[in-house]
Amino acid sequence: MVNHKYVDKVVLVKLQNNKRPTYRWIVRRRDDGRYIARAPKIGILLINLNKKLNKDYNSEHLLPKTFSFWKRLSKKGPQRLKRSKRSKKK
Repeated sequence: MVNHKYVDKVVLVKLQNNKRPTYRWIVRRRDDGRYIARAPKIGILLINLNKKLNKDYNSEHLLPKTFSFWKRLSKKGPQRLKRSKRSKKK
């Protein structure tokens, strides 16, 4: 079986009948193309999700056929430099 780019990553997933996307750890992909994922437990910080500790996640569940990926947790975009609000004039 060929690994998919989302397998073993924490991603934002838009599930059906939900307004907001939720984080899921994609554990593996089945032969028919559906994903098996684990949801984080309540009280786990977003910073600690990419560590993928077994105690931080609930049991494995099959994701529905109609869902969409939003973005990966570990990939960060370019950082912008902050400008000072007032320029110092003397």
